[in-house]
Amino acid sequence: MNQNSDNKKRDLFSSKDKKTIVVGVTGSIAAYKAAELVSQLRQRNYNVFVIMSADAKNFITPLTLQTLSCNPVLENFLEEEPGSPCGHIALADRADILLIAPATASTLARLAYGFSDDPLCAVALATHAPLLIAPAMNVKMWEHAATRDNVERLRARGAVFIGPGWGMLACGYEGPGRLIESSIIVDHVEKILLEKK
Repeated sequence: MNQNSDNKKRDLFSSKDKKTIVVGVTGSIAAYKAAELVSQLRQRNYNVFVIMSADAKNFITPLTLQTLSCNPVLENFLEEEPGSPCGHIALADRADILLIAPATASTLARLAYGFSDDPLCAVALATHAPLLIAPAMNVKMWEHAATRDNVERLRARGAVFIGPGWGMLACGYEGPGRLIESSIIVDHVEKILLEKK
């Protein structure tokens, strides 16, 4: 990294107004890794808000992510209060990046076709922030033509994909489908913020 880029990075993180990363966590077995991801984002001095899908709660608790993010976790529309700082439209407006990690095949399909019946998809529709997606799923699901089409739809609309990584998957298959390492995801977040600046 050159000196000019180093200075840019220092300016970004010495700024009084912290950048806000909204992290969507969906129902993959890799959801437990969201704890490390949120922790690393907080260590880099970001303001982190988490949105969890209903299925994500089978793998990690909202309390864990609330504790690590130091902010309320949004789980459903019914929890929102008028003017609440974690209402889905307020989060959409506040986000500097919307990061979905892990993103399941179902989530990719819902995003590609503009569903808005859960808080995460609603934020994705309402925000102008860059969308960074880290997929995690079975290799056959990742390679299926429907998933490939959904990925291309989202890329055409500006979404950035990181991963999936290659390796042994929880289901016993080997191939692409692993959630990429948290440190690499955080590096991509910083790269996007620097490009925005």
